[in-house]
Amino acid sequence: MLQYIEMLIIAVAQGIGEFLPISSSGHNAVINHLFERFGTPLAEDSAEFVKLNILLHAGTLVAVLIVFRQRLADILTNIFFRRNLKLALMIVSATVPAVIVGYPIRKYFPEIQENLFLISGCFIITGMLLIWTLKQPEGGKTTGTMTWADAMFIGCVQGLAILPGLSRSGTTIVAGLFRKLNREESAVFSFLLSIPVIAGGGALEAKGLFKGAPQDTGTIPNWLMLTGMTASCIVGIISLLWLLDWLKKGKLWYFAVWVFVMAPLTLVLALTTVETADGRRQTQAEINPDQSSLSKAIEETAPSDRLKMSREEAMKEYEKIVAEEEAAERAAIEEEKKRMPFVDEPEKLILIDPNDRIWITPDKKSVIVLGRIALREGLLEFFACCVGTKEHESVISMRVKPFMLHAALLAIGAEQGKPVQVMPKFIPPSGEEIEILVRWKDDKGEIKEALAQDWVLDEDATEKNGTNTAMKSNWVFSGSMIYQDGEGKNHYMADETGELFGLSNFVGAILDVPFESSADNDDLLFTCFTERIPELYTPVTLILTKVKSE
Repeated sequence: MLQYIEMLIIAVAQGIGEFLPISSSGHNAVINHLFERFGTPLAEDSAEFVKLNILLHAGTLVAVLIVFRQRLADILTNIFFRRNLKLALMIVSATVPAVIVGYPIRKYFPEIQENLFLISGCFIITGMLLIWTLKQPEGGKTTGTMTWADAMFIGCVQGLAILPGLSRSGTTIVAGLFRKLNREESAVFSFLLSIPVIAGGGALEAKGLFKGAPQDTGTIPNWLMLTGMTASCIVGIISLLWLLDWLKKGKLWYFAVWVFVMAPLTLVLALTTVETADGRRQTQAEINPDQSSLSKAIEETAPSDRLKMSREEAMKEYEKIVAEEEAAERAAIEEEKKRMPFVDEPEKLILIDPNDRIWITPDKKSVIVLGRIALREGLLEFFACCVGTKEHESVISMRVKPFMLHAALLAIGAEQGKPVQVMPKFIPPSGEEIEILVRWKDDKGEIKEALAQDWVLDEDATEKNGTNTAMKSNWVFSGSMIYQDGEGKNHYMADETGELFGLSNFVGAILDVPFESSADNDDLLFTCFTERIPELYTPVTLILTKVKSE
């Protein structure tokens, strides 16, 4: 029942926000935060949210097609029978700047879509634009008399509306009014523009869905997905008709009241939500020790016993769980200290740090470090990460301090380059090329070895070749980025993120691939080459060696 209610809430928000000038992206981000805060997320993984998002946008796309069916029929008639392509070409030309402006933001800065501080500010901007229409005299242009400059201006404004909280419909309608279109025709052009935008955005999300998670098992039933799609379509039709009626009466500014209310509420939500070290959102209530203790204890207790448990008993149960986890962590650390790398004459290696179990070879040509298999199936953003960070998207996890690994590479004479640069133009990571050799023991106790890239499946090359193809490139020693906090203190980013050997151009990675590789979950280039990777938790030895120049 709760899942059904949540679906209706998101569907209604999509149907209203996509067309009324209040921003569907801003409202959906706020709703998602609220679902996470109260512990009842609609879907358990991002792939399911992508699928849901596609269907909800498909619902609102159908709403546009239904409401503007006569206009669309006229456009098609002009194209095929009267050879009049002006309006159709204007829609296409106005879509181009939206793609040029909006796509880089979506690709390289996807995190802004959930930034509540940004959303709060954009709500205010949306409200101010709507207030501007209060005293703006109505123009006389229509979609038939508007100029190419009008179309391009509206298209550029639409590109900026990729920012969550900045209403696409509101900004484009206001842009049309600014260019002297009358209210109704400005709305018509705005919603005709939404057709390629919504369809294109859905296609991009569908690409990421079908590429990245065909094997995922969903927690949202198909009938519930279709219910959400239908609800977003019905609500979208009502919203469109309502908005067109209000525009005739010059009441667009009324919606400013709502976004001005949402702005401070969103800011309050942002101020009471913090990011943990692993990037997971937590609220102040979740961080509170008493609440955390009680929640954790209840989660770990059998359902039949929960009703009988007092607060004190829950606290004791929580303390027991924490003690067990800490003991397991200490045991794992002690076990790592006893491990020796799979190399010839390991006793001759130069130990850099006994706690990290990281060495350099006597000839100072290679760095030796230990790890374990953390992932065998799924999308990859890293080849290796630190324990307790990003094992869900990394083949290997290592119990090592990143700055010690960086120091060891410098100790063997590896020349550090620079991390990836994305803006204002893309510059790939640079640095000395490093070969990563992985060794492990098979079921018979025999030592096996492979190049690290042989465990990474190149999706693009596989699609082109028609057969599974491994990544070809070595990594480069780009070095993790160093940044200053508000007090002027330097921080080594990899120590905080746990990013060691990247596959998706992260500025925090110590080693990275020397070419453009997406960090967008919808467009990741690499996945696990499952059949080549040993079983989970298999101990491995990584040997990092400088590649000799030709």
